[in-house]
Amino acid sequence: MEQRQGQRSTSSTFAVAAAICLAVAVSLFVLGAGSTVAAKGRNHHHHRHHHSGVHVPREFLGVLSGPTPFDPTDAAKIKRTGVKTVRIGLPWLSVQRVRGPFDWAGSDRMIARLAANGIHILPTLAGTPRWIATPGTTPPLMNEAAQEAWQTFVTAAVRRYGDDGTFWRPSPGSTSPFHLECGCDARPVPITAWQIWNEPNLRKYFRPKSPKQYAKLVKLSRTAINQADSTAKLVLAGLADGGDPGKPGAIPYLKSFYRIPGIKQSFDVLAIHPYARNVDNLRRVMKRFRSVMTKKHDKQTPLWVTEMGWGSGHPTRYGHTKGIRGQRKILQKSIELLAEKRKTWRVQHAYWFFWRDPKTTGHLSCSFCTSAGLLRQDRRPKPAYRAFKRLANSAR
Repeated sequence: MEQRQGQRSTSSTFAVAAAICLAVAVSLFVLGAGSTVAAKGRNHHHHRHHHSGVHVPREFLGVLSGPTPFDPTDAAKIKRTGVKTVRIGLPWLSVQRVRGPFDWAGSDRMIARLAANGIHILPTLAGTPRWIATPGTTPPLMNEAAQEAWQTFVTAAVRRYGDDGTFWRPSPGSTSPFHLECGCDARPVPITAWQIWNEPNLRKYFRPKSPKQYAKLVKLSRTAINQADSTAKLVLAGLADGGDPGKPGAIPYLKSFYRIPGIKQSFDVLAIHPYARNVDNLRRVMKRFRSVMTKKHDKQTPLWVTEMGWGSGHPTRYGHTKGIRGQRKILQKSIELLAEKRKTWRVQHAYWFFWRDPKTTGHLSCSFCTSAGLLRQDRRPKPAYRAFKRLANSAR
């Protein structure tokens, strides 16, 4: 696989957040893409009359913003596309750049834009601020003070945006921060699931690359989330795995993670980033992850694909860019595979990386990041977008 690990800058939801997360560690996300990958497609003229018999559930498909934050035009178009869920980055290093009060302005804007359109949000919490440690990919575990600071951030985020959060509640004699931000009368869309970090099986996003250390962060996060909302789900960070034959991928990491005493009680959802070269490799990733989960007596836990994608750029030897028609083709086939196997693999969501091509490319270090969008940077739809929209609306 190609060194696509730097692509992870995915999910930054605000401009600063996106760029930081990407470069720092999460594409973010946070939302980012994890390992190395690509895809293939076909011209929409050939696909226009294609109808598969596969049923795509109503809230199955989602998208990530990437380094270009969603603006109101994006949010409205995402709604028209039929997308009901979006993954964003909610980076600690942007919310609390210096020791002291939290600055929620950037996340307020992003969350309000999406919620105003009835879109559910999966935030990825990651990115340690400089006053705790550098680089931002360093988990805040080095001492008790760092751990407490992380838990304070997590609890504060849930109290603000979670069920009955202060962002959604009107104060006496006033409207809610959400309605003030969006200037609308839409119904609140509280966040009910929180993803902790991004691709910890890649040293580029989690240093040191230790299942034991990540498990410690998960347990701390579980406690912090429960303090604000005991019903909220904790989603594990997506593990990057390209499904290459003969390569272990993330399986050794996953097995070591499961060996941590009591860890299964600390999370509700497992996540995977199957950046595979082709659909066969995608199938291999999903099967072997499910196999490990079954062997670890965790068969009933849902599996979310919190990143998947291929670029529309000129095909390369790495297999992660497929050309404009190839992107559409592999999008169609991969989503149909996941939807067809969703009950067998207990797949509940699949998020495409990215919504539209990034405006700037200097900080993107993966070969396909620049062309992974369903839309071009100016929002012109690609053949992949038309296929995605058809699949997203097939549940209606």
